[in-house]
Amino acid sequence: MSQNEESDVEGAENLGDEVPEIHLVAPTAGTNPFRNELADIVSDNWEELGFDVDLEELEFTAHVDQVVVEQNFDASLLGWGGTPERIDPHTFIFDMHHSSTTDQGGRNTPGYENPDYDELAELQVTQVDEDERQQTVYEAQEIIAEDQPRTYIANEGGYEPYASSRVTDINPTLGEGLNSFWNLTSVTPTGDDTVRFGYPSEIISLNPMRDLATPDRQFVRLLYDQLYRIGEDGMPTSWLAADDPVIEDDGMTYTVEIQDGHTFHDGEPVTIDDVAFTYELYADSPTYSSLVEDIEEIDTSGNEITFHLAEEYAPFVANVLGQVYIFPEHIWGDVDPDELVDFEDENWTGSGPFEFVDWERQAELQLSAFDDHFEAPNADNLIRVPGADTAQLVNDLEAGQLDMVGAVPQPTAVNRVRDDDDLDLAEFEAIGYAMIEYNMRREPLGDRHIRRALSYGVPKEEYVEFIRDGMGTVTHSTISEHNEFWHNPDVEQFNEDLEAARQELANGGYGWNDDGRLHYGEDQ
Repeated sequence: MSQNEESDVEGAENLGDEVPEIHLVAPTAGTNPFRNELADIVSDNWEELGFDVDLEELEFTAHVDQVVVEQNFDASLLGWGGTPERIDPHTFIFDMHHSSTTDQGGRNTPGYENPDYDELAELQVTQVDEDERQQTVYEAQEIIAEDQPRTYIANEGGYEPYASSRVTDINPTLGEGLNSFWNLTSVTPTGDDTVRFGYPSEIISLNPMRDLATPDRQFVRLLYDQLYRIGEDGMPTSWLAADDPVIEDDGMTYTVEIQDGHTFHDGEPVTIDDVAFTYELYADSPTYSSLVEDIEEIDTSGNEITFHLAEEYAPFVANVLGQVYIFPEHIWGDVDPDELVDFEDENWTGSGPFEFVDWERQAELQLSAFDDHFEAPNADNLIRVPGADTAQLVNDLEAGQLDMVGAVPQPTAVNRVRDDDDLDLAEFEAIGYAMIEYNMRREPLGDRHIRRALSYGVPKEEYVEFIRDGMGTVTHSTISEHNEFWHNPDVEQFNEDLEAARQELANGGYGWNDDGRLHYGEDQ
């Protein structure tokens, strides 16, 4: 027991009420064995610090619903996907931490509010000069690290297995590995014309207007085109757009020409009117209207669309033109704005490189190549198979029932794959991360001392080096070190240190009773 702890125990008669129990939501062992094991250690550490912890384990869909949609949690151990669209820092800096995004379904799940931080998050949006914007993003990371609305644990890179004897042209990319758009369109079957892809959770929805989890979005973007896509280098590249946008000198006017002759999956032409309709539809979206809120006016002429912005918006190409899916007006035109998130298109008709075939939930999602696409995929058919857990999926891969698995197996399975001549491993680095987020709307988690103390109870090094067998990198920031230009390497660091945690709690006025249970101070 530390000196601080002893002094607090001696003054136990001056303590206030017990600190409330912490409800920690974590994945089941089947959903994510690494994070499940980490949750047990974190729970024990927090108990040692004097907290009561109620650890609840949930499957992925139920976890997302309870934490992100309903916000019914105290602390949550979950991952945040690092898709290429998030290489630009706006998602991590603004969407996940600005006070305007705290409502249910918003990305600021902790309910974090800090006016000084908001100023920086808003400023970086307007800074077209990258060096100036980098400095602002650096300062924002420093504030987040100090306030700890989330404990950023590890960028979970690693190895994902595939059947090298059955598929070629594997193309894992930064942040996503085998789940990347560029891999799913480049992978080529060597035997039949089908690639079978396994993932340890079911898709929740294919409706692009839903607040999609990362596994859903990774398949939705195969069905729907954007004007630009984020390329393998992390930069926006022309897609449905014929070329780079023409940007006026004021930095507030963007003109884009779309490709001629492209069609939706049902054969109807993709027109400039469909593009304009789409951006108007997003403005009515209860989920994604913030994406287009800086667009003041839209003009069209021939095959061109011009966006007039209300103010400069530095990530406009990457975060708006590169994320808005193009919808067919002849299908979505009669959908009421209040029904957008619940609309069910029986064919999920887009204009992307794959088209929808069939979806048997809990069994498989079937897509086929859209041969008329200007970048048609190499596989004629792509089947996504949800698995109960990654271990089962690796077994199915070994048995020849799958060709790729979009998840990192446990070390024993990784070694087994290495020893199999028919299998191989795709290595990738991550820009997303495992994290614990704290619901700051609830006591005692609104107190920064509490959050910082809890962060000291998370064994980040042990998680990467032992639980994940060296796969991934420890992180202390919302921006991954693999996103080199935007990552601030000098933020405050929180490694496992229970003595530092106790000191943080003592500094916050907390104390312990004779049983070591944490209490508020008398004046709190």
